[in-house]
Amino acid sequence: MRYLICRPAGALGDCIIVTPLIRYLKQVGNEVYILTSLQGDEIYRNNPNLDKVRVHDKDSIPNEALRDFFESLKVAYECDKMIDLCESIEVNLSLYPADPRYNYTKQERFAMCNRNFYEETFRLAGCQGQLGSQPYLPEMFFTPQEEKQMQKFFKQFKDKFVILWGLSGSARNKTYPYVKEVIDKIPDAIFITVGDELCQILESPFIKNEQVIRKSGLWTFRESALACKYANLVISPDTGLLHASGCFDTPKIGLLTHTTRENITKHFKNDYSLEAEGVSCAPCFRIMYNCGCQCNLAEDFITPLCMFLGIIPDRIIDSIEKIKANV
Repeated sequence: MRYLICRPAGALGDCIIVTPLIRYLKQVGNEVYILTSLQGDEIYRNNPNLDKVRVHDKDSIPNEALRDFFESLKVAYECDKMIDLCESIEVNLSLYPADPRYNYTKQERFAMCNRNFYEETFRLAGCQGQLGSQPYLPEMFFTPQEEKQMQKFFKQFKDKFVILWGLSGSARNKTYPYVKEVIDKIPDAIFITVGDELCQILESPFIKNEQVIRKSGLWTFRESALACKYANLVISPDTGLLHASGCFDTPKIGLLTHTTRENITKHFKNDYSLEAEGVSCAPCFRIMYNCGCQCNLAEDFITPLCMFLGIIPDRIIDSIEKIKANV
């Protein structure tokens, strides 16, 4: 059978969530085609389980016309079945302000949304049979040249404990305000900070700190994802880098505020993720577009309480020390 998976938009993490499904469909004898965005192409590049990747500009077709577009591709590619995963996780498990469920009580939202994103993807695809062992682990595939370059980069840190830190995600509730405080308490480690160009602002306190290697805006996402394999530890909010870390056995600490370990890292190996504690609104299972309007903000009027108070530096420092002790 030939499948067409439609995932034309979505963030990097959302694209990674689909990779276990792709592997499963291929393993049971199907051809697998995928329609994705330019961001998705970074994720699916070199994936041997994909027979065809079609890159689509998500803004070229109005949302109301997408379904017809998908159907036309299904016919053109002679696919037997189409799996529409557009906004699958966002709509089902993370709530938009326009969704009436957004204003449900926290208990009601927890009951509806505290489900694993990877399992939910299989459910939406109608693939919940005998999946074998560890069916939900994500994966990305890199060329020998990509591997060689990253290996060469990490050789300079021989005998050092290297921590890869993803500085931010798509909203303020995915930006940790105490990165410097944590780094200052772990003087014997090397920290590599990654993110997009805007994250270079967050790197400014470390310009003269030789303990910190600043790569925000300099590395592509694929390079940051591959670095997860060679680091000793990955720290990241709920964003693409955390999902990329799930591709590898490397210990990881997810900084989870509006989501939970059940949502994100439940199936990951060596997971030490931390959920926000002591903040009544967390986890909220809400998509944040404007934290200033949607969130309870801390005394700095910038950081949501779930990140400001919910994950204090000592919790991260204690976790780092435990992981270091086991290396």
